[in-house]
Amino acid sequence: MKIKLRGADYIIKILELLEVEALFAYPGGAILPIYDALAFSNINDILVRHEQAAAFAANGFARVKGKPGFCLATSGPGATNLVTGIADAYADSVPMIAITGQVNLPLIGTDAFQETDITGICLPITKRCYLIKDLVHAERIFREAYETAINDRPGPVLVDVPRSIQLSFIEIDEDWESKFIKPQFKRLKKFGQEELQKASQLMADAKKPLILCGHGVLLSDAWKEMREFIKKEQIPAVSTILGMGIFESGEPLYFNWLGMHGMKYANLAVQDADLIIAMGIRFDDRITGRLKDFAPNAKIIHCDIDSSEQDKNVNVEVFLHGDMKLILDELPSSATENSLMNRRLWFNELNELRDQYPIKSVDYDVFNMITAIDVLEKLSPEDIIVTTDVGQHQMWAGQYLNKMHPNHFLTSGGLGSMGFGFPAAMGAQAAFPDKNVWCITGDGSFQMNLQELITCVQEQWPIKILLLDNSYLGMVRQWQEQFYNKNYSGVDILNPDYLLLAKAYGVSAASATNAEELAQAITQAYKTKGPFLVHARVLKEDNVLPMVAPGASLSETIYYAQDVPVNDKKLLEKNAKKLLAHKVQSHA
Repeated sequence: MKIKLRGADYIIKILELLEVEALFAYPGGAILPIYDALAFSNINDILVRHEQAAAFAANGFARVKGKPGFCLATSGPGATNLVTGIADAYADSVPMIAITGQVNLPLIGTDAFQETDITGICLPITKRCYLIKDLVHAERIFREAYETAINDRPGPVLVDVPRSIQLSFIEIDEDWESKFIKPQFKRLKKFGQEELQKASQLMADAKKPLILCGHGVLLSDAWKEMREFIKKEQIPAVSTILGMGIFESGEPLYFNWLGMHGMKYANLAVQDADLIIAMGIRFDDRITGRLKDFAPNAKIIHCDIDSSEQDKNVNVEVFLHGDMKLILDELPSSATENSLMNRRLWFNELNELRDQYPIKSVDYDVFNMITAIDVLEKLSPEDIIVTTDVGQHQMWAGQYLNKMHPNHFLTSGGLGSMGFGFPAAMGAQAAFPDKNVWCITGDGSFQMNLQELITCVQEQWPIKILLLDNSYLGMVRQWQEQFYNKNYSGVDILNPDYLLLAKAYGVSAASATNAEELAQAITQAYKTKGPFLVHARVLKEDNVLPMVAPGASLSETIYYAQDVPVNDKKLLEKNAKKLLAHKVQSHA
């Protein structure tokens, strides 16, 4: 028996069959038929206040949930407002499906009202773009879009749906839904025993092997295997900032993250290693520094799901093309009596570097960003989800948050999008309503998407925001200080009264100018059921260190001045005493 379905209703049914939980969206003329059908759906339709926020929220949802995030916008400006978020997902390999409305098919190419060639615009920043020209192809296209987003190297896909397609009708079998097959995740394996054996032999022969893990390990859900692998092989490891959470806090073999603002000892470890085992990374400039001087003593084994990464930035001895979980499962052990002895000596050498170049101690008498971040972590449970925006606070959050679980630290790594953090927190909270979600942001980044405060109120999301306000675009100011002779240009920010602003949106808020007030504000935030803004007025001028200057090598990592306290036990004891009362209160 046949039935007739309007295109919009048919598409919404397909989304339901794809088990879409949340749709971050904003309406408009070219998408109204979809909205008409959405009103009768069980999909959680979340009305954002700007389409860019919809894409960032879909990104946050995907990262914590391990399935594609979905966002929706109308044609023209609605569609183009998604572009930054789509590009961000592409840069960080996050599975996402962006659905846009389009003008009626006959009007395409006529410069119609709110017409843009969104598929043309998004071709370089998506895995694939679709324009539905006939409703009979809709089911296939959405299934392909889903499969493309999740398989091989994950990433965003765009589906553009003309209004006339949404309004047209399709005749299909009455039981069509029972025949629908949802695409499944497939683990890619393009490596063989020859490559595995060669990699294992290189590991056995190396005296100073080092594992370098990236976002790909988390995307392939291989963090458990990675933890087991380094313990079994006793090979030290570092990660990228997007790899935070792969290793447990306090794992002795983990030497933190490397790169432009990574740990100096992690950078030096790379430069001293004679073998790099790279897992799920793309060797971007932020971790390599000056490319010709990257890991000068090391042979490289590169494991990645994307074959285009082979020899793209660095030449490798072995390329294992496939899923990280499969590679780790099948990589033969290289642990021999001789190799384990060498690794113990290498581990001891790296431990000495870690002791020599720790990050700066936190001093609660100085109210700067690292103090604020440290107070937040000390007063929070270990399973909080943290999102960040982009800038100094992002780097310090990476340095001073030590308890992150896998996929619980969400930051814009590849594109570096200011305005990412708050909407990404919305996506994470939509995915896990009962989790503690914090957005750590700066006064520059927050103002790019602060309109979403009212979205949190409407959705009753208990998102907490730590707004670190130094009245500067801090990272730009730092570069102008260090590389442009302190010619501060375009970095001073005149800020609003954030407490009054929060009140206008119906959001509870508190201000802090020292560690004691911040502890009280965070305690109050945890006791508040709805969203909460903590406005921290921090030290105006402060620089993120360690740092690799642009064009420098990892060996030239800039460290702190000699008078900066590092590894100061007295400071730690003093800080702990100050926080004790608040820690009891916040978890009472």
